[in-house]
Amino acid sequence: MILTSPMSAASSSQVIQFNGLISPAAWGAPFQLPGSPPPGPGPLPPPPLLVVLLPSDGHMMTARGSVQQGIFVMLLVLMTDPVTGMPILNFVGNSTMANFQVDARLTSASLSATVQGFDLVSFSPKTVTITVSWTAIDPLTGMLSPITRTTMESRVQFGGFSLLLHMSSQMRLATASGTLVVVGGPTIPLPPAPAAIARADFGVITRTPLA
Repeated sequence: MILTSPMSAASSSQVIQFNGLISPAAWGAPFQLPGSPPPGPGPLPPPPLLVVLLPSDGHMMTARGSVQQGIFVMLLVLMTDPVTGMPILNFVGNSTMANFQVDARLTSASLSATVQGFDLVSFSPKTVTITVSWTAIDPLTGMLSPITRTTMESRVQFGGFSLLLHMSSQMRLATASGTLVVVGGPTIPLPPAPAAIARADFGVITRTPLA
């Protein structure tokens, strides 16, 4: 879907749009497993390792009107001391230096990337390399995960402000595994974890009245 945003003398419009392939994955997130007892009161303790990975390959238009085409990888790595619970690494980074491949049927994907970023614990730049593979075949049953199709459109308007949100996707649930290396630091295995392989079309138009 192509979103267009007509301009008027009385309002300012912004468009954000993405169309392409994505394969989100996360390790160490405090998800509650089926059948496990519910957590007690209070916040969940931080996991010793939390990795959130979002590679994409497609066409993106930002709110400022710039257009990006190609591969973009976002990565968050949080490591905590298992004894004190204090963070020892809080890495946030992104990269276009990546090889991201997705099967046309969304059955598998692979990523090899070098990510430049910043560690919010040591307040210093760091480099992380990550290699991950995805499969939509259930390791227990050997069955291919079915495609889930989602379409959503929402409009909000009050006063002179309006917002249009559109999203459509085709997604297979998957598992992802691989290896993460902090340059100058540890090599971290990433065991099989819940993930997804998807083709997505997402867009937002906001219109704000001029003062």
